[in-house]
Order: sequence, then structure tokens, then C-alpha cells
Amino acid sequence: MNAENPPAAPAAKPKKFVSANPADRYSNAGPSLDPWEECARLEYGADRSYAWTVREQVIATPPDGRARMEEKLLKSLATSGRTAAGLAFLGQMLAMVASAKSVPALAPLLSDAKTTESARYALERIAGPEADAAFRDALGALTGTAKAGLIGSIGVRGDAAARPALTALKDAATEPAIVREAATRALARLANAQT
Repeated sequence: MNAENPPAAPAAKPKKFVSANPADRYSNAGPSLDPWEECARLEYGADRSYAWTVREQVIATPPDGRARMEEKLLKSLATSGRTAAGLAFLGQMLAMVASAKSVPALAPLLSDAKTTESARYALERIAGPEADAAFRDALGALTGTAKAGLIGSIGVRGDAAARPALTALKDAATEPAIVREAATRALARLANAQT
């Protein structure tokens, strides 16, 4: 052995990753991603396999399992890195199983023009006064087409308690035509629902 070239140290053993998923122990593909988290990070035009996995579970859920699905979807809704496509998907899934329990998570999304449509889609299908109140409360936060869409949702739900606010919007010269027209249509719808 040459004193100038000491023998190389033995290579460090690679750390072994241990997954929480038992199936991953028999695979060298790495840990499995959670489809419930991944569906919140969907991108338009990208792989939708995680979304299809979640969608199939939601559709196949019997009525007595909807509360469990709602919990999982609400957890996904709170996922960090949620995308616009992910929110749209979660809104569609929540529309199938959501109850009044989802209103606190969806209501803040109504007040932002970027997220209002996805929130409206889910909230329109939730029975009860909580969803109606969320729509009325968001009226002052939106403008233009987003506000007109919100008014349309109020009309679809037939919320008679919104009549004073809708009347004020219909007659407000400061509102754009699209908002005044939406309020007029919603009021007509409410009137037709009473007859």
C-alpha cells in the first residue's frame, strides 16, 4: 500500500425510505401519492388519473357514506398548493355529497372573482339556509360578471330573503347593466316560484 494514497472509505449505505403504505414495501417505484391531495393540485391539460380515482370513489359512495366523502373532500380543499383546476374539480365533487357542514369552507371562496364559480357550483346544491346566507353575504364583495353569476345562483336557489337586496341591485344606477339585468331575472324567477 502506498502511504500517499490511503484506501478509500467504504461507501455510505443509502438510507432506506419506509412508506406508510404497505403496498409500497414491495415496489421500487417509490411512495404512493395520496389521490385526495393530488386532485387538489390538478393542472388543466395534465394527468387526471388522481382525479378519476377520487371521482369514482365519490360516485360509488352510498348515501350513508356521503359524510365521510365530504370530510375527505374538505380536507383536500384545504391542501396547500391547491390550483384553479383542483378547486373546480373539488367543487364538482362536493356538489354531489356536500351538506351544510361544507358552507364555512366554501363561503369565503364566493367573495373572490377567481374562485367564486367553483364555490357557487357546490353551494347551489347544498340545501338549507346556511348556503343561502353565504350567497347573500358575498353580494357586496363582487362586481361585474362575478356578481351577476352570484345573483343567478340566488335565483336558482329561490332565496326569497334576498329579494330586498336584489331589488336594490336592480334599481342601482351605479351597478353595471349585467348586474341589474341579473337581479331583474332573479326577481322574476322568485316571483314565478311563488305562483
